[in-house]
Amino acid sequence: MISQTGYTGETGYEIYTANEHITHVWNKLLEVGADLGLIPCGLGARDTLRLEAGMPLYGHEMDDTVTPLEIGLGFFVKMEKDGGFVGKEALLAKQPFSTKRVGLKVTGKGIVREHATIYAGDEVVGTTTSGTHSPYFGYGIAMAHLNKKHAKIGTALEVDVRGRRISVEVIKLPFYKKAQ
Repeated sequence: MISQTGYTGETGYEIYTANEHITHVWNKLLEVGADLGLIPCGLGARDTLRLEAGMPLYGHEMDDTVTPLEIGLGFFVKMEKDGGFVGKEALLAKQPFSTKRVGLKVTGKGIVREHATIYAGDEVVGTTTSGTHSPYFGYGIAMAHLNKKHAKIGTALEVDVRGRRISVEVIKLPFYKKAQ
């Protein structure tokens, strides 16, 4: 089975087959795609592309304590569904939300990773959820849960990375959007 899906910001495909066929399918794909420049890549590359596309990942930007509404995925939730839905009351009870999922551009030197504390002066204003160096942009990027008061595009902040503050700027998500 082939499914047109993607977790990189580009059109992608996932191939499902029985275990005994996967090596043949893999080798054939690499052989046929060689003239097109097809090369294998690992999970690290896929995760960098995911981050550049601003796509949240369970265990990073979302978990069982974070609602879709808090991280900008409210368009997936049909609040006015006939008959309601299980969990609607709990979802509404968490509002208004005090944080927002944002993009950060590293303007200083260093790489920001997940679980780093974000500061506005001496005030803790958020936590990074994912971060890396973007080969596409040539600078560091991160996603974060940030206090709404400090989530305005262009806001300059600092992220603590191993006891050293790195300058960042709040920028619009997604970092990368494929051309139409």
